[in-house]
Amino acid sequence: MSITVWRRLLALRLEIIVLLIVGLAALAKDINEAPLVDWDEATYAEVVHEAIASHSYLDFTWNGQPYLKKPPLLFWSMMASMKTLGEHEWTARLPSVLFGVGTMLLMYLAAAAVAGRIAGLCAGLLPLGFYFFIARGGRECATDAPLVFFSMLAIYALTRARDNRRWIVLTGAACGLAILSKGLAGFIPLATAAISLLWLPAFAEAGISSVVMLLGVAAVVAAPWFFHQALSNMPLFWSTFVKQETLARIASHLEDQQKAPDYTLLTFGGEISHLWPLLLPLAGLAVASLRRDVVKLIRELPPAIAIWSLWFVLALGAACAVQTKLGWYILPSLIPVALLGGVVLGAAIMRDDASRRYCMPLGLAALAFILVQAPGQSKLIEQVFQNQRDSSRPSYILGMEARARAAYSGGDTLYFGGVPLPALVYYSGLPCYFLSRVSPELEATGLDPNTVNVGYHDLVMRDPDGSTVTVGNFDEIWNSDGPPLERAPVADQGAGPATAEP
Repeated sequence: MSITVWRRLLALRLEIIVLLIVGLAALAKDINEAPLVDWDEATYAEVVHEAIASHSYLDFTWNGQPYLKKPPLLFWSMMASMKTLGEHEWTARLPSVLFGVGTMLLMYLAAAAVAGRIAGLCAGLLPLGFYFFIARGGRECATDAPLVFFSMLAIYALTRARDNRRWIVLTGAACGLAILSKGLAGFIPLATAAISLLWLPAFAEAGISSVVMLLGVAAVVAAPWFFHQALSNMPLFWSTFVKQETLARIASHLEDQQKAPDYTLLTFGGEISHLWPLLLPLAGLAVASLRRDVVKLIRELPPAIAIWSLWFVLALGAACAVQTKLGWYILPSLIPVALLGGVVLGAAIMRDDASRRYCMPLGLAALAFILVQAPGQSKLIEQVFQNQRDSSRPSYILGMEARARAAYSGGDTLYFGGVPLPALVYYSGLPCYFLSRVSPELEATGLDPNTVNVGYHDLVMRDPDGSTVTVGNFDEIWNSDGPPLERAPVADQGAGPATAEP
């Protein structure tokens, strides 16, 4: 092998290879394992399945009914995966895995530009200690994965825009794609970028024209799909996407059980609690800074630190302000925490002045503590994640039993006495009517000439001749195959009129 090749190998950033290997190992673990999880994974897979079957790539359906709860970007990426590689669990999840690994690589680049390669490696790996990053940011097919990736891309491009204004175009495009990923949540990186361009001294020369460019590019990328839906599906778009999925979540509690006002902060604290060792190098850096003029030190801080801090404040503030309290809403705020944590570790370990004698040991000690905790943290994440997947096994088993019976008898319609179970719809491959009122016996009338009697949590199939047969009962399957958890999150315990929801 020539000397030139050896030099090129030595020049490779091996930490990037480490990030790729570790990221793929963590996020692609059991990627082909069934079932797709209720509700989001199975819902999105069914939306994509119906879109591919009907060749409708702008207007989506779920269970045969119009679906306008989420923007399209995740669906488009899943369509590309499934149409190219076939329809499987792993092809449904593959785009999210790639988004998650891509987020880790962007974090490496962002932190390495501020405090060196060690800081970049630490920043890229720290998210693997967050449950919500593992579950929602990469392993499950969820809208959070592209949201976090394009948010990180926007913030990284913004830090580069200080030297070259052309990066603002990429910042705006990434913000537009973040909006296409998860709607209103995608405005967080856009607001971060706009405020930074107007407020940070590092962008003083950018001027208002840069903000106009940023907003214009984001609008060009994101607006067409929203305009299409507003014009072609106006009543449903406004009642579902705008009112129910956006405004109602901001103004009211839509979760199954109302959470306390401090739920978001407690959840955030639980997610970052394992990072307590970072206080050690942070204290060392603080002591080192006491010997310098504080005002001058603040002015000398890299602009990226201010941008990440602003991003964190906006993301966590938005999660706290929204009245609907869902744990994964804190995910965007965890990314700047990991970036800042990586920089603290890297800056302490690579300190090159007199403070090196205590900053470096504190940094190495913090890194050692985090590494020692990592197996336990990973085990805890895996347990929670597996319970989440196991909770969808009963509806998966029901769906597969319905598919097998339909292949034998020619059954064409399902009726279920309970709330909608997306895994049941996806794996059965049949239209299903859900009756959500709790009662000894439910009746689906007005759907066809025959009245169908459905017991609570029973799945009933109608054959072409009009006869019906009970496929199975959700509770019985849960008792034999479900996880040892309360059934409240998946069982319908509410009251109200019995309505058929196809």
